[in-house]
Amino acid sequence: MNKHIVSPDGPEKEYEDVVFDGLALKGITISSKQFYDCVFKNCDLTGVEFISCKFPDCKFISCNLSLIKVTGSAFPNVEFKDSKLVGVNWTDAYWPCMKISGSLRFVNCVISDSNFLGLSLRDGCFMKCLAKGADFRSSDLSRANLTHTDFTDSLFGGTNLTDADLTQAKNYAIRISDNQVKGAKFSMPEAMALLYYLGIKIESQ
Repeated sequence: MNKHIVSPDGPEKEYEDVVFDGLALKGITISSKQFYDCVFKNCDLTGVEFISCKFPDCKFISCNLSLIKVTGSAFPNVEFKDSKLVGVNWTDAYWPCMKISGSLRFVNCVISDSNFLGLSLRDGCFMKCLAKGADFRSSDLSRANLTHTDFTDSLFGGTNLTDADLTQAKNYAIRISDNQVKGAKFSMPEAMALLYYLGIKIESQ
């Protein structure tokens, strides 16, 4: 990859194998651009509006993408690492009719107050994240890696967590009766919270 000195809001429509490092593009609009195997590193993209853009196989590392808009944009096989993505409505993105496994990966990210309502996130990754107040209702998180993530005040309801891995995850409020949890992995003592919604009382001896 080569470091690119041109901003992605320039005249080019396509970028391939480009590293965008240290860009500050807060609040701008980027429309109908395609980024293939690109890396965004140490970029401040707060409030950027991505309209009908494509990011296949891209990586965002140590970036601030809080409050970005993703209207009609596609993120197949994209990884976010050590980044901040607060308040992103992922339901506005383009999601193909054919479900793509593992389309989004978040590692050590802040994804609080983000909306994943009803999305297919099968085989996705939400590892070592802060997901405070995120909405996962009616989403497909089957076989997802949710380990070591803080789900304080996050919403689960009608969520498919079949075979999902929630070991070392914490502060989740998941009603077993309202979600699919067959084969899901939980760890103690956080798993005790699952019993709370069953009305079971556990007394210490």
